[in-house]
Formats: sequence, C-alpha cells, structure tokens
Amino acid sequence: MRRFLIHFTVLAMLVLLHPVTARAWGPEGHFEVGKLALKGLDPLASAWLQDLLGTDDVEAIDKACNWPDRVRGNPAWDWAAPQHYVNIPRSTSRYDRQRDCPDGLCVTEAIKKYANQLGDPRQNRRKRWEAFAWLCHLVGDLHQPLHAGYRDDRGGNNINVNYRGKEINLHQFWDSAVIQEYLNPDGAWQKPASASATSLIGNRWNPVETDAWTEESHRLAGKAAYPPGEIIQEDFAKNSWLLIRQQWLSAGDRLARILNAVVGEAEVELDR
Repeated sequence: MRRFLIHFTVLAMLVLLHPVTARAWGPEGHFEVGKLALKGLDPLASAWLQDLLGTDDVEAIDKACNWPDRVRGNPAWDWAAPQHYVNIPRSTSRYDRQRDCPDGLCVTEAIKKYANQLGDPRQNRRKRWEAFAWLCHLVGDLHQPLHAGYRDDRGGNNINVNYRGKEINLHQFWDSAVIQEYLNPDGAWQKPASASATSLIGNRWNPVETDAWTEESHRLAGKAAYPPGEIIQEDFAKNSWLLIRQQWLSAGDRLARILNAVVGEAEVELDR
C-alpha cells in the first residue's frame, strides 16, 4: 500500500507539473499511432526497432512515443516545447518555413530532424532512442489539426467550450475528451469504413512530404476542428471522433513509411 501511495503521489505531481496546453491525442493516441506504425514496418525496420527498444513488447512503444510529453517540466527540455506544434496564418493554407518556422523549432521541421538523427550511425543508442521517441510523438502531434492551427487562439487553447456539461478548452476536447468518451476501456476502436488498406513496403519517403502533411492538418483545423457554438453537440463530437481515427491511421502509415525509409528497406528520396 505504501508503494502504491508513493507511486500515486509521484504521478499526481507529474500531472500538475506538465501543462496540457500543447499535447496531442493524450497518451492513448500516441500509443495508437506507434502501434499502427508497427503493422507497416518492413522486416529490416521491424528488426532494427526491436533491437533499439530491446524488446518486442508494445509497452516499449507506449513508453517511447509518450516520452516527449513526460519530460515536460524538465528544464533541460524547455527549449523543445515549440517542437510540438506549428502556427500558420488563417489567411493561407500554405506552410512557409521562413515565415512559420524560421528557427526550425516546430513540429514540421523537427520531424525531419529526428528522422535524420535516427538514421545517423554516429548517434549513440540513447540518442537514437530519443530520436525515435520524438519522431513517433511528433508525427502524431502533426495529425492533431489544432497543432497546425492558429497563433491567435493558441491552437484552440483560448477557445472555451462546454462538453458533456463540463467547461474545457477546445484543444483539450481534441486531445483527450473525445477519446476518453469514445475509446473502449480496453483501448479497442473500430477503423472507419472509409479507410483503405495501403501497402507501405518499399515506398520511398521524401522529407518535404512533411510540409504537405502540415498543410493538410492546417486545412482540417479550419474545416473541422471548430464547433459552430460553445456547446458541443453530439453530431460534432461523433464527427470529431471519426476524424481522429482517420488521422491516427494516416499518422501510423506515415510514421511507418519514414521508418522503412530511414532504417528499413525503402529509401529516403531527396529533391535534387
């Protein structure tokens, strides 16, 4: 009992120390993206990742893919907070690095950076583990539409809504409230009927694709992330859950493509 109380107290302190304002999907969503990516890995990438993690237990995926949120509040990682999101003006649907990420500290450029680190044989094992953790986490972040949203409302953090009789902000609604409402207690969820099977084996990946994913998420923020009123109705919540599942699937597929290209049998295709 004493061990349980100590463990509970530590968890409670971590929750208080870690802000919720810039997280995407919560721990459940990041875990789902990591598990989905495993299904698309080619044999070489799968073996490489198992060696890096030291196990084939999916709990290691959970630990890694949620680690970037768990180090929030650690002063050594304060510099990394902007890596979780990117802000694009409302007036455009295009991502422009010079305008939107001039210092390289945004989710779009961080994905490219950690993909490069992951495939760099000069990096030690810990650095490669951290690179994988960031890569898994940030690909998930990028597919939460409000993480490619607007600066003026801080990605929905400044928008208050009422959901199930509770006052929360819109970012929290997308990060966790919908997921906790609809995700089964055992973590099971149904793939949308509109989702199609894709073959990722051998597919090349070009880092510039990340710019297109950013623009896609930004468009979804404007099209689907904002409810028509302060009180969130059931239809909007159901459509949000559908979009979340679609975004998880896209994120898992794309993470697998990156891993296959960087450490597997596919290739990284660079612009000439």
